[in-house]
Order: sequence, then structure tokens, then C-alpha cells
Amino acid sequence: MIRTFHQWIIKVWYQGSNWKYFLKPLSWIYYVFISLRIILYKKGLMKIQRSNYPIIIVGNITVGGTGKTPITIWLANHFIDMGYRPAILTRGYKGKIGDIPIEVSKESNPERVGDEAIMIASNLKCPVIAHPDRNLSLRYVSDKNIDFIISDDGLQHYQMDRDYEIVIVDNERIYGNNLLLPAGPLREPISRLSRVNLVLKNVESEDAKNDNNQFRLVGNTAINLITGDSKLLVDFASTKIHAVAGIGNPARFFRSLKKVGLDVYEHPFEDHREYKSSDLSFNDENEIIMTEKDMVKCKRFANPRMWFVPVEVQFYQNEQPWLLDIERLIKGKKNG
Repeated sequence: MIRTFHQWIIKVWYQGSNWKYFLKPLSWIYYVFISLRIILYKKGLMKIQRSNYPIIIVGNITVGGTGKTPITIWLANHFIDMGYRPAILTRGYKGKIGDIPIEVSKESNPERVGDEAIMIASNLKCPVIAHPDRNLSLRYVSDKNIDFIISDDGLQHYQMDRDYEIVIVDNERIYGNNLLLPAGPLREPISRLSRVNLVLKNVESEDAKNDNNQFRLVGNTAINLITGDSKLLVDFASTKIHAVAGIGNPARFFRSLKKVGLDVYEHPFEDHREYKSSDLSFNDENEIIMTEKDMVKCKRFANPRMWFVPVEVQFYQNEQPWLLDIERLIKGKKNG
């Protein structure tokens, strides 16, 4: 049922289904609601939580994956390598967190804190705090020895103050049919981009231009869920494999495997799929390759035929001058 709805909504948002016309009145209501909410925050009628630390937002204006979590990890590691101490705030989507924010580790339970929180914590050596209420998370990190905060998602969490906003755009899907929820994938109007500090585009290599703000996600190896052994993706090219992706844009993952010569059975699932072992029972002995986000939820019932592909961010240009703006912001608030 969930998969059927997911397939239907993808057609509405990205493939020109006429259902969008029936949903448009709901989008108008949604627009009135979000506009009123923004006005209330601007007028001070709804409280904004301030922080002593600079807050960097990494978010998007569409529903679904654009690459914001890999960018969050890349950005945090960039400044960790420079000697700074970030903390990451994440919603813990689909987790059952409770009233108190949770500091996440790679050993945390995904049913409690969500898949993305564990994925972030597994790739960073800094505090990763999960809770849907960012204000609670801000108070939780207020006494920690950190220099700044990165919020993974949170662009629409206006109750949280922010110093720098980064929006990630999937250059393949862009904004779908350019309509607001539920008729389209937009959380906010496209005009919102004019008020952010930076727009980064997740671009496949053949579409890339000479632009400092374009990046791609690269994964060349697979890691076994049981043994931890690594293997080049091209080494799977001699046999048929099952490709599993419960992310915002599964087609992008399948395409990346095909580009290195893999022959794949495609198994797309809805984003943040709560996997059962039966989902990956394909009644054959072929290897199964999945994303890192899927691995977080599949490792509890993994078998030796299961592999995941970690990805890293690669910018098409060597220089990202906007990083200097963020560093000046961190230094300025730290010294102030």
C-alpha cells in the first residue's frame, strides 16, 4: 500500500499526472498556512530560539532526497579537519525519540533515532543530537564544548534561529511540477531561494558546468554488511545483482551502478523504508547492493550477500569560496 502510494505521488509530482489539478486547492491552503506562519515569526508573535553558537542550516525546499545529509557530513568534516568543533542537529525522522534529545552513535537503534542520524554519527567525530524539536536540541548542546551548529534539514523550522542557510537541489528532478505540497514536492515557493545564502546543486557529471556550487555523490566501493570487507563495484560486473534503494531518488542510485557496468534488478522503496527481512528475500543467490542509509536498517537481519555503497561528496571545482564566509561567521561569533 505504501509503495503504491509512493509510486502514485512520484507520477503526480514528476511525471505530469493530471491529478495535480485536483490537488491544487489543497496547495493553496498550504500556501496560506506557511505564509501566515512566517509572518508570525517575523512579527515576533511566535518565539524564535536563539543560540550563542552560529547555526548553519543545510536543507531543501522540496520533499525527498537531494543530497543534504552527505553535504552535512562533508561540511562538518571539512571544519573538523581545520580544528573546529561542530555539533549536528537532526530530526531523527521516523524515530521514536521521546521527550529528551538523544546523542546518537553508530550503535544507536534506528527504530529510535532514525536512519539518517546514525548515518551521520557513523561518519563524524562530533556530537550528533536527534530530536524533532530543534529548540530542545539547541538547549541540549548549550553547555557542550563546540564552536558552531549544523542543522541537517531544518530550513522550514523557523522557530530556530539561523546564521547561514544552504539549500541543496537535485539537478535531475529540480522542483518537479513547481507546485507546493500536496500537488507538488515543494515545501516552500521557489522564491524562497532568493533569501538563502547558498544554493548547491547535486549534478551528474554529464550535466556539470564550470560552477563552484555543483557537486556529485561518488561511490566506487561496496562494503559487506557481515564481514566489513570492501570490494570495488566493478568487480560485481560479471553477475546479475539486486540493487535496493529506499531513498528520495532511487533511480539515481541504480544509474550509478549501471554506469560502472553492473547488471541490476532494480528494487526501489519509499524514502526511509522500515525494512523487513522479507523485503530482501529474492529467492536466488545473487548479491544485494544497497545505499548506506538502507544498510542502517538492514544490518540487523543481514546475510553475507548484502553490501552497501558509501558515497562521498566531490565538487566539480577545487575552490568553494563560500566556505570562507562560513569560517568568518564561526570566528566572529566565537570571538564576540
